[in-house]
Amino acid sequence: MDVRGKSIVLIGRFEGVRQDEAQRRLEELGARVTGSVTGRTDLAFVDSLHFNDGKKLQEARRRSIPIFDDDALRALLADEDAPDRDEPQAGAVSDLVTLRARLLKLEREQGITEEHRAATRELRESQGAILRHPDTHKAEINDYALSPCGRYLATGTLTGDDYGGSLQIWELVTGRCVNVIGIEGGIGRPGYERSIQWSADSRRIGLAYNTHHIGVFDPFSPYLGSVTLAQCLITDGLARPVPWALAPDGKQVFVNSGAPCEVGGCIVPMESGELQWTSRDATPGHPFLLADRLREDLRTEEMDAHDDVTLQADAWARWSRDGTRLQAQGGSRGHTEAFVVDVSSGQVSWLAAIGELAAWSPDDRLLAHYDKGLCFLDAVTGKPNGKGAGHQGVSALQWGMQGDVPRLAALVGEGNAAGAQPGVLIHDEDRFRYRLDVTPVEEAMVYADSWAWAPSGDAGAWLTADGRVEVWSLDGDEPRRLRTLDVPSETGVLLWGADDVLVAMSPTTLRFLRAGSGEVLGDFTFLHRPRGPKPLGNNYWFFARRHFAPDDAAWCALFEEGVVIAPDGRGAESLDKVLAWTVEERLAWPVRWGELAVVPDARSAGYALGDAPDGEWLREYWDTI
Repeated sequence: MDVRGKSIVLIGRFEGVRQDEAQRRLEELGARVTGSVTGRTDLAFVDSLHFNDGKKLQEARRRSIPIFDDDALRALLADEDAPDRDEPQAGAVSDLVTLRARLLKLEREQGITEEHRAATRELRESQGAILRHPDTHKAEINDYALSPCGRYLATGTLTGDDYGGSLQIWELVTGRCVNVIGIEGGIGRPGYERSIQWSADSRRIGLAYNTHHIGVFDPFSPYLGSVTLAQCLITDGLARPVPWALAPDGKQVFVNSGAPCEVGGCIVPMESGELQWTSRDATPGHPFLLADRLREDLRTEEMDAHDDVTLQADAWARWSRDGTRLQAQGGSRGHTEAFVVDVSSGQVSWLAAIGELAAWSPDDRLLAHYDKGLCFLDAVTGKPNGKGAGHQGVSALQWGMQGDVPRLAALVGEGNAAGAQPGVLIHDEDRFRYRLDVTPVEEAMVYADSWAWAPSGDAGAWLTADGRVEVWSLDGDEPRRLRTLDVPSETGVLLWGADDVLVAMSPTTLRFLRAGSGEVLGDFTFLHRPRGPKPLGNNYWFFARRHFAPDDAAWCALFEEGVVIAPDGRGAESLDKVLAWTVEERLAWPVRWGELAVVPDARSAGYALGDAPDGEWLREYWDTI
């Protein structure tokens, strides 16, 4: 958080730091600390004991001054600009990735050997690997996001146990769940996109959750750890998520909340702690707000006639890769517009009327949109880029990158209003290359994630009407269909991540498979509800998350020490398809390489667990389950 030049008020007593010491260190950072809240106050820090009372706090709220908690103050004074974690796969975990790849090759050549078993024993003893199951989503998947590094998929649900949802992190190369985080109030709402957003380095994840909260989390934090890094409540108390965007560094967010300015929304720090603020009532000129007045050459007669006509990013917003610009789409002035905001000044660089269907290229150079034909704008100047392709009937747009070249897939469905021939139109930048003659789907069913670009940009995958996936080579003068892959019939989303892994997803199914061979790495169907009893009963809340249902046949239960209760007699081979040993909530290790104790009931589990706390408890109370 940059506090240079800001006027700050400290309210209360802060644990771990005296107020005079906090004042001295804030002044060293360039801030001015005062004793009273006035119209010149930029922000306030309040200790947790006084977060809901006190005259200074009431005055700060009356003046709509941003209020941060003591966690945010401690983080600021601790200089959190230093990296707070290693890269997602660094050090010991990176070494394990290399070892895992070598052991997979050895298994293909010789089967499971003593080397596999010895490596697994060492993993459990030295790395604290725990056994994990994937059956924690208690409602349909509400949103999803692939990490920028391509190695992880985040899926989220709105509801689950205790009126909360869950965030699951999946490792693509193994097709296994490596972490689960409970989310108070659930993630997003049905029909609202981008409720999950990753930082550029894949180390932080932003969520729109609990109706009107926006928070930043550590995606690799243990379930019971302190996972909320920062949160804010500045969305005007709306009952639905508002357009928002996580900055590339994961430490700022843009929120399209009300503002007393002609350029709507605000940019707030999200490094640590909690922020409460009502931006709608803030004083114009506050550093979190955007421009008070739109540039004269961008104004309209309507804006001059009405005081409340604000340019709003009420459809879509994203940051440029370098974090210097906001790229947005909105319709607050009666027609769809695209515009770019310079983050440092809060002023709009350009705006242009566009069609409702629009997509920005990953390299921030082009904006493709459909308005009586496919058109392109220069994303830096807002000027038309060439004459436009003019293609008709486009229903969805999906960008990819091949080296430095942005590539666009424009999807045309069957029965489109323009009567255009269905297929996928491939463009390199704004230049049309070729049309893929693919199995069409109805226009209303075509959307961007029906198509997935390979990370290399030289291939793409298309979801067909008959519930399959066609993989195409797009690296030559003519496109070539390479193969067709089977996916669950409900599949509506395709993603292509690192290690040549395709993800086929629906609200209740998830399949990971190799794009090059069709090998299924992981295959999951959620929301099974077996009729039989749960092995650990329903009376003990601390056992609730141990239960999982791999199918509709029976409930199973898992203990992190490597014991699984499987009442129907299934063995370790079938459990290997859904379970994994996980390390640091980011790496999955095959269960079949280690010793998994599969037992028929709770009493047997008690003896198998030995001196573990759950073992002692089960041996004493198994008859009450």
